[in-house]
Formats: sequence, structure tokens, C-alpha cells
Amino acid sequence: MGQYSVSTLDLDDHVTIWYDSMIGQENIGLIEGTLYPFLNKSLHSHEYFIEKNWQLGRLTYKGQTFEVNMLYNTFHDLLLIQNATNSSTKMEPLKLAQYLISDFEIGDKIFKRLDGIEAPEIPGFYQVLFEAPEINILVRRAKNKVIGTTSEGNSGVTYYPLASYFLMTKNHQIKINNKSAFFKAYPSHKQEIRDFIGSNGLLIKPNQDRDIKKLAMYCHQMKWE
Repeated sequence: MGQYSVSTLDLDDHVTIWYDSMIGQENIGLIEGTLYPFLNKSLHSHEYFIEKNWQLGRLTYKGQTFEVNMLYNTFHDLLLIQNATNSSTKMEPLKLAQYLISDFEIGDKIFKRLDGIEAPEIPGFYQVLFEAPEINILVRRAKNKVIGTTSEGNSGVTYYPLASYFLMTKNHQIKINNKSAFFKAYPSHKQEIRDFIGSNGLLIKPNQDRDIKKLAMYCHQMKWE
């Protein structure tokens, strides 16, 4: 699937953008969206994934892949792109039709949109931490908003990152709070899992991405179902 730069496109106002001049009438890539103003609600934190600055990334929209500057608002679960073609709106994000985004990538982090029974929790974007035919690890990235004075002495609005981890197999969708999630997915292999965790010094709990990925890779290599 080809990739197309949006740097030369006109995304003025409330938009419907046709790429026919770039890729041909038969391969039109349509993006529909509205301007989404920045609202700076906190002086010491932000609503976005990792950074509050534009990051070059890749997204798949209606089956076509584009490279564009983007921000992922994890508080509202919204992917925003930069309108880089008009000086009056260059700093204003453009909110796409979210349900038409199948996946996007920021840095080395890949997110997929999951709806219906595919979503382990609520519909929306999930980071793919590990992916194999018989086991996937998904992460729901979010933020919690606290109003008041924090333990660090910050006042006003503060955003704290949250993450929910899910172990997905053919027969299970299990929230990962600790190693028992893997025991539940593979009840006949509890001892092997315990031994692997112990011999590798793994800590299986949220925000331990490396350790969770390593255990998932082990389960994949063992070809358990």
C-alpha cells in the first residue's frame, strides 16, 4: 500500500480533501474532518501521548496510508493531524473521522482501532504491544484529570497517565494486573510460566512493558493455545 505526504494538501476550514491531482481519480484518498482548537488546561502536564508537540507519524485512513504530523490525545482518545498548508490554521489540529482510522503509528508505537467484540474494553484505539497469531497484548492508553493541588505542589489541572493491559488469545480476553492473567490463559502451563518468570526476573504488572512482552514472546514460542 502506498504512502502519500499531506504536506501539499489544502485542508482549509471544515474540510473534504481530494487527492486526485496526486494519486489519480481512481485512487482518491478522502479525509473528512474539522478544526479542533488547542485548549491549554494545564501548565505542568498535558492530554497527549508522550509529547504535546507534533510528531511525524503514519496513519491508515479508509484503507490508504498517509504520513503526517500528528498528536494522540489520550484523555479524549482522539487522533489529531496538523493542518500544515494554511498559515492561519497551521497550529490548529484537524480532527478526522475517528472510526475511519484503522491504525496509526507514532515513533515505534503502533495503535489499532478496535470496535465491538474486538475491543477488550470500550471501543477506541489500543496500542499493540505484542502481536502473534495465537496471542496479542493490547494496551489502552488514557489519562486521568485531577483538579486541585497535587502532592508535588502543582495547582490547577493535572493529567496523569493511565494504562490498561489485555492478554488476547483465541479463547480469552483477560485484563493483566499480574502474572495470574497468563495462568488463566494457559492453565495447564502454570508451572512453566512460573519458572520462566522466576529465571528471568520478570515483573508482570501494568507499565512493565518489556517484561510483559518477554513473557508473551515465550508463550508464543511455546505455541500454546
